[in-house]
Amino acid sequence: MRRGRLGIRQSLFFVLLTLVITMTLLFLLLVVFTVNHQVERTSLAEMVHSRDTFRALERQQQDLLLRQTALLSELPSLKALMTTNDQPTIADAGKTFWRTSGSDLFALMRPDGTLLAVYSNGRPIAPEDCAQALARSRDTPYRTTLLFISGRLFEAASEPISFSSGEQRRVLGYISNGYELNDHWAEMIRGSPTGQVVFATSNRVIASSLNAAQVGDLVPSIVASLTQASQTHALTLGREGYWVTSFLLQEQQKATPSVYLVLLQSNKEKTALLRELNGGIVLIGALFLLIGSGIAFTLAGTVTRPLGALLHSTRQMGRGEAIAAVPATGLLELRELGEAFEKMHDQVLSSQTKLIEGERQATIGRMASSISHDLRHYLSPIYANAEFLSSSTLSEQEREELLTEITEAARGMNGLLDAILTFSRTGIAVQLVPDSITAAVRRAVAMIRPHPDADGVSLDAAKLEEFTGWIDGKELQRAVYNLLLNACQAARCSSFPPSVSVTMQQEVDLLGKAFVSIRIRDNGEGVCNNIAPRLFEPFVSAGKESGTGLGLALVKRIAEAHGGSAGMRRLEDEAAVWQTEFFLLIPLEPAADLAVAKEGTLGVTP
Repeated sequence: MRRGRLGIRQSLFFVLLTLVITMTLLFLLLVVFTVNHQVERTSLAEMVHSRDTFRALERQQQDLLLRQTALLSELPSLKALMTTNDQPTIADAGKTFWRTSGSDLFALMRPDGTLLAVYSNGRPIAPEDCAQALARSRDTPYRTTLLFISGRLFEAASEPISFSSGEQRRVLGYISNGYELNDHWAEMIRGSPTGQVVFATSNRVIASSLNAAQVGDLVPSIVASLTQASQTHALTLGREGYWVTSFLLQEQQKATPSVYLVLLQSNKEKTALLRELNGGIVLIGALFLLIGSGIAFTLAGTVTRPLGALLHSTRQMGRGEAIAAVPATGLLELRELGEAFEKMHDQVLSSQTKLIEGERQATIGRMASSISHDLRHYLSPIYANAEFLSSSTLSEQEREELLTEITEAARGMNGLLDAILTFSRTGIAVQLVPDSITAAVRRAVAMIRPHPDADGVSLDAAKLEEFTGWIDGKELQRAVYNLLLNACQAARCSSFPPSVSVTMQQEVDLLGKAFVSIRIRDNGEGVCNNIAPRLFEPFVSAGKESGTGLGLALVKRIAEAHGGSAGMRRLEDEAAVWQTEFFLLIPLEPAADLAVAKEGTLGVTP
């Protein structure tokens, strides 16, 4: 199995796992949506109930407060007390009326609004704060008013204390009577155990049903979210969420800020319910996964075993080995697949045998044609010169010239046979030792200079850098010599003065591997486009008169035996004259077990 690929067992398992996880997530989302929707509806209903409860209680208290204040203002004893107009007397006797009323706030004032006496339950209140607030209450008789006094919120009613009526009416003073909207009131109007009630101004909480810890956490967020319009929104503090809505009880007055009733509904029950449901769904999902795993492995037993046997046979077929028989078990489709594979294997073997035989015959034909053509090229001068030697009229000098031609032809035949024998080996046997790459190149240059095909060719190999690597100097020299010979022969066919250059430099591929590049350029006419892609294949020649088509094939084999590569590229810059470049890439380190680096990794376009 290739790395990174999954088998059928794993695929079935992961498909099933994905299905179970997807279904579990969908169930969770559905449950969360349903519970959230239902809890939101319940929370809103409970908050509306708390609001309605407050309004009903407030109306009852307002009616009671107005009647109580009116009755107190008509008491003869209170009227008599107010006629004294003596503040100490009124402050001392007023306590009796306060205790009789049972109210949280009780105050008596002169007709001009001057405060004579004030009484309250709980924390004391500042008289100056009370005077300002009661003055506003006095200006709105026969109705209740919210008063914010010394950090406490009261709902109060004020009535004039007077003698007679009509035009003879005389106002002796005013009485204010009220009750406090405190924590006890907040507890009375809570809609549920998880609901909370807060009375607040725009910058502080006046009273609430919250405990001390909740006040410290919630109050800043509650105060920051107060608006004059009734609006419900979500509020999250820590791990607990709330639904919050606020109602304006009284707009801002001269000495009293805006007062709000804030209702909160905790999502604690919803969170607990969701946790229980999520746990149950995850447990069901795990159960499904366990059952699905068993089903997956059961299916694997009936599906993957025949496929595994078929895969094993396919690999054997790919390696050229005799395939094992595919068992005729499993599902109908798998049995038919096994039978079809065996038939295909037999057909492939038959076609492969015919193809190999055809290739062998074609190769033998091409080789015989090339060899016979090249042997005739060398045998022709030998046969002709041998006939000339039989003549008795030849001078000694002419005989030596004929013998020289016969000798050169024989050497050419010997070189041809050596090339054929070398190429017929299955591989180039190289002995890699630390040696100078530059020295091998220089030896090849020195060998090519006296060659007839290098006559008249400008060979530039003066600037060669020194490089040392693991090489077989003799084989590398042969490869460079073949490239130089081809370059000289191509340059001599150019319309320009024939020129060949040799350069060496170090290059690094994309994998960080260091190479020495040996590049040989000529200004010949170049290689035909139809031959260039196959130039390094055996028996492919660029049209040379006596070429066997094995020289570049040997160069490629020698380069690959060193762990490198060989190639050719065209140069696009016509002004530089150079048109063709052959190169050898030789690694500086031995790479017997590494993949051969391709020219493409160096950014060179062949």
